[in-house]
Amino acid sequence: MVHNPQPISRATRLVLALVLFHVGAVAHTFASPAMEAARPSNQATSAAQPASANTQQKPQTKPALTAVPPPPDLPINPESYDQTPLPILMAPPPAIPPPRPANTQHIGIESASEVIKVVFGLVFLFALAYLAGTSRAQAIERKLQVSNVVTAGLPFVFLGVIAHTKVVGILSESVLWELRPLLALGLGWIGFAAGFRFDSKLGESIMPGTSAASLITASVPFATILGISALLLVYVEHSPTNAVFLRDAMMLGTAGAMTAYSAPKVLQARGAAIYIDRVASIVTLEQLAGFIGLLIVAAYFRPQDNSVAWHLPGTAWLFITLGMGTMIGGVVWGMLARVNVGPEFTVLILGSVCFTAGMASFLRISPLVVCFIVGLILVNLPGTSKDRIRDSLEHMERPIYLLFLLVAGSLWDVTQWQGWALMLLFVPARLLGKWLAVKLCRKELPGGLSTDEQRSLIFSPMGALSIAIVVNAQDLYFGSPISWMVTAVIGGAIVTEVIVQIASRRHSLDGQQLTGLA
Repeated sequence: MVHNPQPISRATRLVLALVLFHVGAVAHTFASPAMEAARPSNQATSAAQPASANTQQKPQTKPALTAVPPPPDLPINPESYDQTPLPILMAPPPAIPPPRPANTQHIGIESASEVIKVVFGLVFLFALAYLAGTSRAQAIERKLQVSNVVTAGLPFVFLGVIAHTKVVGILSESVLWELRPLLALGLGWIGFAAGFRFDSKLGESIMPGTSAASLITASVPFATILGISALLLVYVEHSPTNAVFLRDAMMLGTAGAMTAYSAPKVLQARGAAIYIDRVASIVTLEQLAGFIGLLIVAAYFRPQDNSVAWHLPGTAWLFITLGMGTMIGGVVWGMLARVNVGPEFTVLILGSVCFTAGMASFLRISPLVVCFIVGLILVNLPGTSKDRIRDSLEHMERPIYLLFLLVAGSLWDVTQWQGWALMLLFVPARLLGKWLAVKLCRKELPGGLSTDEQRSLIFSPMGALSIAIVVNAQDLYFGSPISWMVTAVIGGAIVTEVIVQIASRRHSLDGQQLTGLA
């Protein structure tokens, strides 16, 4: 029995055309430098021929058009004065250790014990990340009143630091190099989950006046952190001409201006649930401002060395980032519409985020921003797969994020004192900026801000996006100041969490005393 082939729909043709156009553009772009690189070698070969051969050749006429010479190679500039290793996503594999002498005994037993230790250690860490994402573990966290700390992922950061030490040796340099896709996957998953929250119905849930308030609460802390940290970075980096210090200060300010999604839960714990909607609206719009800032910084501050194949203007990189996210979002939307519910659907989402993050990291574009655009496209296009994507995010978001923090913690160098010195400036600058922002935005909201709202916005915790921004900077750029920024943000998140817990406990004690007096 012969089946007639089904006609291809218009949407499928559009998606295929976009894919073919993008593949052709990439192939042409990568083929052009190779042809330009091969042209000088051919000229050199012809120039190296003996003079007798040149005399036998017939005189050639002068061509009417001369070929444009290839651009000169730019020297590698690591943007620092020390030998800082490359980011792990673009670094070569670690060197193979030298062979042991032939007379060494028990080589097989020692290597087997090391392999067994690494395998069991990784199984234990992965199982711990999975169990931390279950509903039972979250219920235990709420009973112990440590849900905010675990949600921020700080214990897994410390686990990564401990597992990377030479004494433990579970996450060694060679193991980390093999696990480096987890870093790109974690960055992409955080961006994808954040973008999927911005659906078309979000505008209806935004409280009046919170748009202007969120702009103030995001821009004022950004400005204070930028101004204070730039003074230290320009003195340390000695780079006033190429404005590398400004790029690092902007990344640090963007990370510090963000507020964790758990900030409204602090109000609920204090018994002020009536103010949750307004604080949640402000925090959500702050996240959007953070992604826009990261998009601009990553587009206009590109590494100017041989680690980047394309040297384009910043505006071109801006449109490439937007176009890549939009195109991949359309392709993923078309594929998800034809997949049924089940493991196949979850695997397809996971693979789509992996592909998007890996492609963005290869082009030295922010995986956070590109995957954010993909999530934004999927949640706003029509279709029936939105609820299934939400279910997959609910089950997989926390384990993937905790594994990402595990790898990020293992890459964190806690021995550099400059990062801790930068943290001493970062935390007060963030608190000062939040306090000034709350004072300025009281007039923007109807009825002003209550005391509980002011406390929750000033003493606000730093969430996943803040840590992901500096880890993303560690992927895009390299140099000692980048590792200092990671120390400042992770250490600042720890100090801020302690401040939030102290403020919450003090507020609960004050409430109990007032209740007793009443």
